[in-house]
Amino acid sequence: LAPAVSKITPLIVLDSVLTLAPAMSWTCQKIPQIMGSLMACIIALRLEMVGALRSDFVDTYEKDGFVHQVPVLSSDEVGKLRTVLDQMESQFPDGRFPAVVTNPHLEHPEVWRFVKHPVLLKTAALLGGIPVTELRVMGTVVFAKYPEKVDSSSKRVVVWHQDTRYWALTPQKVWTSWLAVEASTEANGCVQMMPQMHRMGDLGHRPHPDLANNTNPFAEKLALPEESLGPGSPVCAELAPGEMSVHSGWTPHRSRPNLSNKRRLGLAIHWIPANVTVGPRDIFYEHEWRLPVDPSDANFPPQILQFPGKLKAKDLAPISKQVTPGPICESRPAGASEL
Repeated sequence: LAPAVSKITPLIVLDSVLTLAPAMSWTCQKIPQIMGSLMACIIALRLEMVGALRSDFVDTYEKDGFVHQVPVLSSDEVGKLRTVLDQMESQFPDGRFPAVVTNPHLEHPEVWRFVKHPVLLKTAALLGGIPVTELRVMGTVVFAKYPEKVDSSSKRVVVWHQDTRYWALTPQKVWTSWLAVEASTEANGCVQMMPQMHRMGDLGHRPHPDLANNTNPFAEKLALPEESLGPGSPVCAELAPGEMSVHSGWTPHRSRPNLSNKRRLGLAIHWIPANVTVGPRDIFYEHEWRLPVDPSDANFPPQILQFPGKLKAKDLAPISKQVTPGPICESRPAGASEL
């Protein structure tokens, strides 16, 4: 992605203007239409620059199955998103998110607006190889990972897995944007990707002892054995706030415990093309999160386009009332075998 980095500098300049523009608008109340036009032009220029990075992003994504450090939000925008998520966090017991919080975009209009961000949509469509008009949001997730003590006897990990294996899609096309709201680093448990394995299909998920009691709505009691991952080395997809990674549904990935002193906070968006059918699953039937919506929907909440299986009322309970199932990242004794 190195060639792309040199092209991102103009984005930083534009983001600085975006940050100042609201203040400028406040002092220029007599000409709000001019400020509105300026904001529209800046967004248009950012979209044009995303298009200019096409060969770099797409080539890396197609080669490795993922791309990271993709600039999306300005510092002002990511600050606003962090404020929204901090307010959500305060609604949970002890003021902490569960390990996963599903579909906040269906309850919080502020989150829905960020999911519809034009740069985010264009980049997702670009890497998915489809027009923006064919893009659908299958679901969103807030992932919060809090610091653990280095000498803790219990570590929270996400084992090696491929998303597509679990999600009953026809055809099997799905990809995920992971948007960093706070810095995501190796120290605080960023996502790790195994490059160039996404064209191999299902690499052979097997029952895993550390997942015996897993009730995560995104997976099964299965994981990839390390020997199935090939000779390559994992890549830590480190992100600055406002950057995102995008990975294919067939890209093996995992994350490790947060051994830093800072929270890791991100928003994941799972994308599918409009022609994908979301099928029923027998596992974790009580918590259905795969509810596709059209990001061009001007309404809130957006219209759900598919209802896989038979939904129950509790499946659509407000996020603040959800009892979120335990995560893939299981508590487990130190020294246990790891995939």
